[in-house]
Amino acid sequence: MAISVFPSTAVRGLLFFALIPLPLGRALAAAQETPAEQQAPPLAQTTPAQFGDLAARAAAARDQQDLSLAVQLYTQAEQLKPDWQEGWWYLGVLQYGANQYSGAIDAFSHLLQLAPTAVPAMALRGLCEFETGAYDDSLRDLEQAVAHGALNQPRNEQIIRYHLAQLLTRAGRFQLALDQYHFFAESHIDAPDLMLCIGLAGMRASALPKDVAPQDRGLYQAAGNAGYVFLSGDSEKADDLFAQLFVRYPSAPNLHYFYGFLLFPHDSGLAIDQFRHELTANPTNETANAMLALTLVIAGRFSEALQPAQRAYAHAPDLEMAQLALGRALAETGDMKRGADLLKHVLVDDPNNLEAHLGLVSIYSRIGNREEAERERKVCRDLDK
Repeated sequence: MAISVFPSTAVRGLLFFALIPLPLGRALAAAQETPAEQQAPPLAQTTPAQFGDLAARAAAARDQQDLSLAVQLYTQAEQLKPDWQEGWWYLGVLQYGANQYSGAIDAFSHLLQLAPTAVPAMALRGLCEFETGAYDDSLRDLEQAVAHGALNQPRNEQIIRYHLAQLLTRAGRFQLALDQYHFFAESHIDAPDLMLCIGLAGMRASALPKDVAPQDRGLYQAAGNAGYVFLSGDSEKADDLFAQLFVRYPSAPNLHYFYGFLLFPHDSGLAIDQFRHELTANPTNETANAMLALTLVIAGRFSEALQPAQRAYAHAPDLEMAQLALGRALAETGDMKRGADLLKHVLVDDPNNLEAHLGLVSIYSRIGNREEAERERKVCRDLDK
């Protein structure tokens, strides 16, 4: 059974970062009106010497969960001392927990100007940007936060991965999105709309769950459920689920592709069958052509790979899979010069592409260029580590 670990919106701030020592259980938006005698004095009545008093009162209000007063006091303290990092942090966290995302973004942005590698602030700003619809900014912040170790704290990992995967799907980076969802399936974790999200990524639909038309949700959710089962390790049950889907949706674009993609690392023969089924249902699916060709290449079936690789490259010359498959197929069937050119082109944008380096090893070995062949072998060994 999948276990849901996603809390209500009002308390999501509680998930974040062990350095927050206090509970934030009450949303600021629902906080009671602060009595007049407890209100912070107007800024005009304060002086820099009162900063310490304001900071202490802000912390006390936070301790007492008087969040409205805490935000007011932190705001005034920051006006007196704009380089106070702790104040910007708590101001952002309090507003994030209250769903006041624009204010939280502003607070975290001030903090990041002072401390550009403050990973928690970077991640929380990304989550706030997601909620305001600033999806490109959110993707940038969450990817940078992950690159700086934001996933190392288990209590943060789930919410970051979940939002990051949705953004990667929206950006058309489907494989990376599925890599994030693999974490949930392996850990048997559930989340709102998770099956729908997996279905969107697997069937290569660049959309967020909220943008899916009601009549399409059933297909994506069922496909996502089958994918979740496969990624969780139950391939036999997943096979049954996909078989049922193929009967119900015989021509749904990328449904066979999705199953073939899941099978690809485990059984190239079954994956090839699924890519061919996809092309029977949707002959213009050039991604399926490219994936079919690449799978045939990896299986050593270079002559069979040549035609789908040529077709994919002709219609989608910028598709890396098409360049890679055609380069390897050409090189292994006699046109080593053009094959090498295509593989080198792949490495311009993707210098760590192991398949491209392996292809160059084969080419250089066959033409007798031992020095280049050994250099490429070393790169392959390093990448394989």
